[in-house]
Amino acid sequence: MAALGGTVPVITKLLVGGINPVVAEGLAILLSGAIIIPYKPKAIPRGGNALLILGISLTGATLAPVLYFTGIQQSTAVNAALLGNGEVLFTALIAFGVFHESLRRRQLAEGLLIAAGVIVVSTNLQSGVSLGQGVAGNVLLVGASFLWSVDNNLTRIASHRLGASMIAKFKGLIGGGITTVFLLLSSSMVVSLGALPLIGILGGIFACMAVLSAKAFRLIGAVRAILVFSASSILGPLFAFVVLGETVSLVQVGGGALILSGVYLIQRSETPP
Repeated sequence: MAALGGTVPVITKLLVGGINPVVAEGLAILLSGAIIIPYKPKAIPRGGNALLILGISLTGATLAPVLYFTGIQQSTAVNAALLGNGEVLFTALIAFGVFHESLRRRQLAEGLLIAAGVIVVSTNLQSGVSLGQGVAGNVLLVGASFLWSVDNNLTRIASHRLGASMIAKFKGLIGGGITTVFLLLSSSMVVSLGALPLIGILGGIFACMAVLSAKAFRLIGAVRAILVFSASSILGPLFAFVVLGETVSLVQVGGGALILSGVYLIQRSETPP
Protein backbone atom coordinates (compact mmCIF):
# COMPACT_ATOMS: atom_id res chain seq x y z
CA MET A 1 0.00 0.00 0.00
CA ALA A 2 2.83 2.39 0.90
CA ALA A 3 4.67 1.55 -2.32
CA LEU A 4 1.58 2.35 -4.39
CA GLY A 5 1.02 5.57 -2.46
CA GLY A 6 4.56 6.65 -3.25
CA THR A 7 3.82 6.55 -6.98
CA VAL A 8 0.81 8.92 -6.79
CA PRO A 9 2.79 12.20 -6.47
CA VAL A 10 5.03 11.15 -9.38
CA ILE A 11 2.09 10.38 -11.67
CA THR A 12 0.33 13.59 -10.59
CA LYS A 13 3.51 15.56 -11.39
CA LEU A 14 3.58 14.00 -14.85
CA LEU A 15 -0.03 15.10 -15.37
CA VAL A 16 0.62 18.74 -14.43
CA GLY A 17 0.30 20.97 -17.47
CA GLY A 18 -1.80 18.53 -19.47
CA ILE A 19 -4.89 18.49 -17.25
CA ASN A 20 -6.31 20.07 -14.11
CA PRO A 21 -5.16 17.83 -11.21
CA VAL A 22 -8.65 17.87 -9.67
CA VAL A 23 -10.15 16.62 -12.94
CA ALA A 24 -7.54 13.86 -13.20
CA GLU A 25 -8.12 12.83 -9.59
CA GLY A 26 -11.92 12.73 -9.97
CA LEU A 27 -11.77 10.61 -13.12
CA ALA A 28 -9.14 8.27 -11.62
CA ILE A 29 -11.23 7.74 -8.47
CA LEU A 30 -14.33 7.03 -10.57
CA LEU A 31 -12.34 4.58 -12.68
CA SER A 32 -11.02 2.85 -9.55
CA GLY A 33 -14.60 2.01 -8.58
CA ALA A 34 -15.55 0.95 -12.10
CA ILE A 35 -12.65 -1.52 -12.19
CA ILE A 36 -14.14 -3.42 -9.24
CA ILE A 37 -17.74 -3.50 -10.57
CA PRO A 38 -17.46 -7.21 -11.59
CA TYR A 39 -16.94 -8.09 -7.90
CA LYS A 40 -20.42 -9.02 -6.58
CA PRO A 41 -22.16 -6.76 -9.13
CA LYS A 42 -25.62 -7.24 -7.59
CA ALA A 43 -24.59 -6.62 -3.98
CA ILE A 44 -25.60 -3.19 -2.67
CA PRO A 45 -24.99 -1.89 0.88
CA ARG A 46 -28.21 -1.16 2.73
CA GLY A 47 -29.33 0.62 5.88
CA GLY A 48 -26.52 1.64 8.20
CA ASN A 49 -23.90 0.15 5.89
CA ALA A 50 -25.11 2.38 3.06
CA LEU A 51 -24.77 5.47 5.26
CA LEU A 52 -21.28 4.33 6.27
CA ILE A 53 -20.22 3.91 2.63
CA LEU A 54 -21.67 7.33 1.82
CA GLY A 55 -19.66 8.90 4.63
CA ILE A 56 -16.47 7.20 3.43
CA SER A 57 -17.12 8.30 -0.14
CA LEU A 58 -17.84 11.93 0.74
CA THR A 59 -14.86 12.35 3.08
CA GLY A 60 -12.14 10.25 1.44
CA ALA A 61 -13.04 10.26 -2.25
CA THR A 62 -14.83 13.57 -2.78
CA LEU A 63 -14.07 16.37 -0.35
CA ALA A 64 -10.52 15.46 0.75
CA PRO A 65 -9.05 15.12 -2.80
CA VAL A 66 -10.69 18.39 -3.91
CA LEU A 67 -9.39 20.27 -0.85
CA TYR A 68 -5.90 18.81 -1.28
CA PHE A 69 -5.48 19.54 -4.98
CA THR A 70 -7.01 22.99 -4.62
CA GLY A 71 -4.85 23.79 -1.61
CA ILE A 72 -1.60 22.59 -3.18
CA GLN A 73 -2.04 25.20 -5.93
CA GLN A 74 -2.22 27.97 -3.30
CA SER A 75 0.65 26.79 -1.09
CA THR A 76 4.23 25.61 -1.44
CA ALA A 77 5.24 22.03 -2.20
CA VAL A 78 7.16 21.72 1.08
CA ASN A 79 4.19 22.98 3.09
CA ALA A 80 1.91 20.53 1.26
CA ALA A 81 4.16 17.59 2.07
CA LEU A 82 4.44 18.58 5.72
CA LEU A 83 0.77 19.36 6.31
CA GLY A 84 -0.33 16.23 4.44
CA ASN A 85 1.29 14.19 7.18
CA GLY A 86 -1.30 15.54 9.61
CA GLU A 87 -3.38 12.56 8.49
CA VAL A 88 -1.30 10.34 10.78
CA LEU A 89 -1.95 12.58 13.80
CA PHE A 90 -5.68 13.06 13.11
CA THR A 91 -6.19 9.34 12.46
CA ALA A 92 -4.58 8.49 15.79
CA LEU A 93 -6.55 11.12 17.73
CA ILE A 94 -9.89 9.95 16.31
CA ALA A 95 -9.03 6.27 16.77
CA PHE A 96 -7.94 6.78 20.39
CA GLY A 97 -10.58 9.34 21.43
CA VAL A 98 -13.66 8.09 19.59
CA PHE A 99 -13.10 4.42 18.80
CA HIS A 100 -10.82 3.57 21.76
CA GLU A 101 -8.24 1.82 19.59
CA SER A 102 -5.32 0.61 21.69
CA LEU A 103 -1.62 1.06 21.03
CA ARG A 104 1.11 -0.09 23.39
CA ARG A 105 3.62 2.46 24.73
CA ARG A 106 6.41 0.80 22.80
CA GLN A 107 4.42 1.05 19.56
CA LEU A 108 3.63 4.70 20.31
CA ALA A 109 7.36 5.39 20.56
CA GLU A 110 7.90 3.54 17.29
CA GLY A 111 5.15 5.64 15.73
CA LEU A 112 6.91 8.81 16.88
CA LEU A 113 10.04 7.50 15.15
CA ILE A 114 8.06 7.28 11.91
CA ALA A 115 6.58 10.76 12.46
CA ALA A 116 10.08 12.21 12.97
CA GLY A 117 11.27 10.60 9.76
CA VAL A 118 8.24 11.89 7.87
CA ILE A 119 9.00 15.46 8.99
CA VAL A 120 12.66 15.12 7.98
CA VAL A 121 11.74 13.78 4.52
CA SER A 122 8.99 16.34 4.01
CA THR A 123 10.99 19.42 4.97
CA ASN A 124 14.54 18.27 4.19
CA LEU A 125 15.29 20.16 7.44
CA GLN A 126 15.10 23.42 5.53
CA SER A 127 14.62 26.58 7.54
CA GLY A 128 12.56 28.00 4.70
CA VAL A 129 9.41 26.06 5.57
CA SER A 130 6.84 28.80 5.99
CA LEU A 131 3.37 27.77 7.09
CA GLY A 132 2.36 31.41 6.89
CA GLN A 133 2.88 31.41 3.13
CA GLY A 134 -0.40 30.75 1.33
CA VAL A 135 -2.50 30.56 4.50
CA ALA A 136 -5.71 29.74 2.61
CA GLY A 137 -4.01 26.85 0.81
CA ASN A 138 -2.52 25.56 4.07
CA VAL A 139 -5.95 25.54 5.70
CA LEU A 140 -7.30 23.48 2.79
CA LEU A 141 -4.41 21.01 3.10
CA VAL A 142 -5.03 20.55 6.82
CA GLY A 143 -8.74 20.09 6.10
CA ALA A 144 -7.91 17.38 3.55
CA SER A 145 -5.72 15.56 6.08
CA PHE A 146 -8.52 15.66 8.65
CA LEU A 147 -11.12 14.34 6.20
CA TRP A 148 -8.83 11.48 5.14
CA SER A 149 -8.35 10.61 8.81
CA VAL A 150 -12.14 10.42 9.24
CA ASP A 151 -12.25 8.23 6.13
CA ASN A 152 -9.59 5.94 7.63
CA ASN A 153 -11.55 5.38 10.82
CA LEU A 154 -14.89 4.92 9.05
CA THR A 155 -13.23 2.43 6.70
CA ARG A 156 -11.98 0.50 9.72
CA ILE A 157 -15.57 0.11 10.94
CA ALA A 158 -16.92 -0.76 7.49
CA SER A 159 -14.17 -3.32 6.92
CA HIS A 160 -15.63 -5.48 9.69
CA ARG A 161 -19.09 -5.40 8.07
CA LEU A 162 -18.33 -5.41 4.35
CA GLY A 163 -15.58 -6.84 2.18
CA ALA A 164 -12.64 -4.61 1.29
CA SER A 165 -13.50 -4.79 -2.41
CA MET A 166 -17.09 -3.74 -1.72
CA ILE A 167 -15.91 -0.66 0.16
CA ALA A 168 -13.39 0.24 -2.54
CA LYS A 169 -15.94 -0.19 -5.33
CA PHE A 170 -18.64 2.08 -3.95
CA LYS A 171 -16.15 4.58 -2.54
CA GLY A 172 -14.74 5.06 -6.04
CA LEU A 173 -18.07 5.09 -7.85
CA ILE A 174 -19.79 7.48 -5.45
CA GLY A 175 -16.85 9.75 -4.65
CA GLY A 176 -15.48 9.92 -8.18
CA GLY A 177 -18.99 10.18 -9.61
CA ILE A 178 -19.88 13.20 -7.46
CA THR A 179 -16.64 14.99 -8.36
CA THR A 180 -17.04 14.24 -12.06
CA VAL A 181 -20.66 15.46 -12.16
CA PHE A 182 -19.70 18.64 -10.32
CA LEU A 183 -16.87 19.33 -12.78
CA LEU A 184 -19.18 18.70 -15.73
CA LEU A 185 -21.81 21.10 -14.37
CA SER A 186 -19.15 23.76 -13.74
CA SER A 187 -17.73 23.32 -17.27
CA SER A 188 -14.33 22.43 -15.79
CA MET A 189 -14.08 18.98 -17.38
CA VAL A 190 -11.32 19.39 -19.97
CA VAL A 191 -9.30 16.24 -20.67
CA SER A 192 -6.47 15.83 -23.18
CA LEU A 193 -6.02 12.49 -24.92
CA GLY A 194 -2.40 12.34 -23.81
CA ALA A 195 -3.48 12.35 -20.15
CA LEU A 196 -5.80 9.34 -20.47
CA PRO A 197 -3.13 6.61 -20.08
CA LEU A 198 -1.82 8.17 -16.86
CA ILE A 199 -5.38 8.60 -15.55
CA GLY A 200 -5.94 4.90 -16.28
CA ILE A 201 -2.80 3.95 -14.36
CA LEU A 202 -3.81 6.23 -11.48
CA GLY A 203 -7.26 4.64 -11.41
CA GLY A 204 -5.75 1.16 -11.12
CA ILE A 205 -3.46 2.32 -8.31
CA PHE A 206 -6.37 3.91 -6.42
CA ALA A 207 -8.39 0.69 -6.74
CA CYS A 208 -5.55 -1.42 -5.31
CA MET A 209 -4.86 1.10 -2.55
CA ALA A 210 -8.53 1.24 -1.52
CA VAL A 211 -8.78 -2.56 -1.27
CA LEU A 212 -5.46 -2.97 0.54
CA SER A 213 -6.14 -0.14 2.99
CA ALA A 214 -9.57 -1.53 3.91
CA LYS A 215 -8.00 -4.93 4.59
CA ALA A 216 -5.17 -3.36 6.60
CA PHE A 217 -7.59 -1.34 8.74
CA ARG A 218 -9.54 -4.50 9.54
CA LEU A 219 -6.48 -6.61 10.36
CA ILE A 220 -4.26 -4.19 12.31
CA GLY A 221 -6.39 -1.11 12.99
CA ALA A 222 -6.43 2.40 11.58
CA VAL A 223 -3.48 3.78 13.58
CA ARG A 224 -1.03 0.97 12.85
CA ALA A 225 -2.07 0.88 9.19
CA ILE A 226 -1.60 4.61 8.67
CA LEU A 227 1.77 4.54 10.45
CA VAL A 228 2.98 1.83 8.10
CA PHE A 229 1.48 3.69 5.13
CA SER A 230 3.58 6.75 6.06
CA ALA A 231 6.54 4.86 4.55
CA SER A 232 5.29 6.32 1.26
CA SER A 233 7.01 9.53 2.38
CA ILE A 234 10.36 7.94 1.55
CA LEU A 235 9.18 5.82 -1.38
CA GLY A 236 7.70 8.89 -3.08
CA PRO A 237 11.05 10.76 -3.29
CA LEU A 238 12.74 7.53 -4.40
CA PHE A 239 10.29 7.11 -7.30
CA ALA A 240 10.67 10.82 -8.12
CA PHE A 241 14.43 10.36 -8.32
CA VAL A 242 14.15 7.34 -10.64
CA VAL A 243 11.31 8.56 -12.88
CA LEU A 244 11.61 12.34 -12.82
CA GLY A 245 15.31 12.73 -12.07
CA GLU A 246 14.62 14.86 -8.99
CA THR A 247 17.41 15.01 -6.42
CA VAL A 248 17.22 13.30 -3.03
CA SER A 249 19.44 14.70 -0.27
CA LEU A 250 21.36 12.76 2.36
CA VAL A 251 19.08 14.33 4.97
CA GLN A 252 16.05 12.83 3.24
CA VAL A 253 17.80 9.46 3.05
CA GLY A 254 18.35 9.65 6.80
CA GLY A 255 14.69 10.50 7.34
CA GLY A 256 13.71 7.55 5.18
CA ALA A 257 15.85 5.29 7.36
CA LEU A 258 13.93 6.51 10.43
CA ILE A 259 10.60 5.76 8.75
CA LEU A 260 11.57 2.29 7.61
CA SER A 261 13.05 1.52 11.04
CA GLY A 262 9.80 2.51 12.73
CA VAL A 263 7.73 0.44 10.30
CA TYR A 264 9.97 -2.57 10.89
CA LEU A 265 9.78 -2.23 14.68
CA ILE A 266 5.97 -1.92 14.64
CA GLN A 267 5.67 -4.98 12.41
CA ARG A 268 8.06 -6.88 14.68
CA SER A 269 6.12 -5.94 17.81
CA GLU A 270 2.92 -7.24 16.19
CA THR A 271 4.51 -10.64 15.54
CA PRO A 272 4.10 -13.16 18.40
CA PRO A 273 7.45 -14.35 19.84
